[in-house]
Amino acid sequence: MQLKTIAIDDEPLALSLLSDYISKTPFLEMAGTFDNPLDAIDFLSKESVDLILIDIQMPDLTGTEFV
Repeated sequence: MQLKTIAIDDEPLALSLLSDYISKTPFLEMAGTFDNPLDAIDFLSKESVDLILIDIQMPDLTGTEFV
């Protein structure tokens, strides 16, 4: 079973590293990456995921507020 996963981070390098790690993990399936948590909210209103990897400090909405 694979876990459908998204990553949310406002830093491009961090988002790229997360995406790379997810692609190398056999039980994770990358469903999307987002540099803005508001875009992720829109995605989640249409799709369901099993796992969200999220940055805590972001400008528009913190990871804690998002969760």
